[in-house]
Amino acid sequence: MKRYRMGMISLLLLAMVGVAACSNNSAPSSQSASSSGNPSTGNSKDPYVIKVLHSTATNIKKSDETDIGKAIKEKFNIVFEYVSFTGNELDQMNLMLSAGNYPEIVRLSDNSVLDKYIRAGALLPLDDYLKDTPEFKKRYEAQIPLWRLPAHDSKLYKWENNVPTDYRNNLEALDIAVRIDVLEKAGWPKLLSTDDYIQFLKQAMKDNPTTNGQKTIGMTIPFAEPWGIQGISGIMYEKGGRYSTAGGNLGVIWNQVDEKYEDYMENEYVKENLLFFNQLYREGILDKDSFTDLLPQSTDKQLSGKALSTWYPVIVDNPTAVKSGHPEWQMINLPIRSKTQIERNEKRQIRVEDTRSFEMYAITKNAKHPERIVELLEWAATEEGKILLQSGIEGQHYKVENGKRVATEEYKNIVNDPTQSSQVGFRMFPFLGYVGTNAPDGVPYDMKMDPVLTDEMTLSPELKNAYTQLGWTDSKQYWRETGEAAPTGIAATIGIDSTSDLGALQQKMVDFRVKNSTKLIIEPKSDEDFEKLYSQTVSDYRKLEPEKVVNMYNQLYQEKLEQLKSLK
Repeated sequence: MKRYRMGMISLLLLAMVGVAACSNNSAPSSQSASSSGNPSTGNSKDPYVIKVLHSTATNIKKSDETDIGKAIKEKFNIVFEYVSFTGNELDQMNLMLSAGNYPEIVRLSDNSVLDKYIRAGALLPLDDYLKDTPEFKKRYEAQIPLWRLPAHDSKLYKWENNVPTDYRNNLEALDIAVRIDVLEKAGWPKLLSTDDYIQFLKQAMKDNPTTNGQKTIGMTIPFAEPWGIQGISGIMYEKGGRYSTAGGNLGVIWNQVDEKYEDYMENEYVKENLLFFNQLYREGILDKDSFTDLLPQSTDKQLSGKALSTWYPVIVDNPTAVKSGHPEWQMINLPIRSKTQIERNEKRQIRVEDTRSFEMYAITKNAKHPERIVELLEWAATEEGKILLQSGIEGQHYKVENGKRVATEEYKNIVNDPTQSSQVGFRMFPFLGYVGTNAPDGVPYDMKMDPVLTDEMTLSPELKNAYTQLGWTDSKQYWRETGEAAPTGIAATIGIDSTSDLGALQQKMVDFRVKNSTKLIIEPKSDEDFEKLYSQTVSDYRKLEPEKVVNMYNQLYQEKLEQLKSLK
């Protein structure tokens, strides 16, 4: 649900001149990373200090203050200077374009803004450089045709961060989080169906009427967030075996299996989700304040011990629960499926972003030496570049045993600490592109993506015990075994112009769904009442003629599909 999953994207608007090509494709040791080597590369080029606009708070002023930055400087004679930035991202992009003062490399977070930059002649196409970038082309083989689609002239103007990826390394499955003490008191039940959770939470509220002197609530949900009712009140559709979230949370849902868009409001799994919430509401399990709670209020109810569970846990602050002296209030993410989804027992479609239009980079016409920037990108796509940028320095952050990288204790101690990890240089070079796949040694380039290592570094003893009691090998086991990759592909690039008549119709569809989803959760007093209200609601909804929007999405998809075939 990346389009509406918090949108917590670090803003990196940067000015950059790159240098140097790669040397070899071996993993960089501290010795090889400091070698000046061939006179046509490395220190033979003039030193360059590159200013990088950075919105994330950091005490690092220049990249050569970091371990990775020092290795890059010694090898490529380049230093990045980090300049703090605050403000609205889209406003800044448009302001830079209108003033013509955009940097040599610009970060863009929307295809519509990309189109503006292209049509204004602000971006340089990369096509002429591709013949000299075999590693870049190999790394982005699946992405490059998709990256051409947004351009009116079908040229290549951009690259993206965090692609490609392997869903097993970056598995995002947010279902329902439950307090571990409540699970333990219930004997560690194997929960899955909506009925399972209703019975469990109903009994849990009886067994735990108060926590720390406060009356408990069965489930808290921040429905008041923009992505609340609109996005997660119907998100049950992603937990079955047909749909992924590539369609966003507007008027349509993407059917991954049949490769077509369908109406959101009338989807059978969305209906089951709304019925589930109505049942929770009738049983007194769903917190009635959920419809006015934002994420901070919902999180506070978790941290105070009031909430026994939370739906779609975008934030579960377990470390704070431990620090407060209540490790028993920690929560774990557990799977849930509707009755129909359980009956069908299909593989869950786990979203894999093979494109990320909210994290794009492009070379602008202000670039003094675009060919040198391309050389830098080519190096970043090599094995040497990928491992140095994401695993660090051999001997310091990893060692090689039996041909595989193994994280050192130093790495484990610092990688999840923002201050210490930034001093190493982790996450300080996203403009060169990170990757979520495995290296040839079978280990993720970003070692912390390994699920076993992730659990080792991040789970408290109580949480590790909880998964052990449930019979899980690690915190992502269920979804790996019951899911399969669902690449977003073209589907994530399709959208209707919001200023068009159909765009206005889609907004009416969204507004209708938001308003009536709340009514369907609150008003029915029985399952029969729900069916009656749902039938009347759908009848009223069809008067909007939503099929016009659905048909347009499918038409656009087919057009893009034909275009993509011609670009491959």
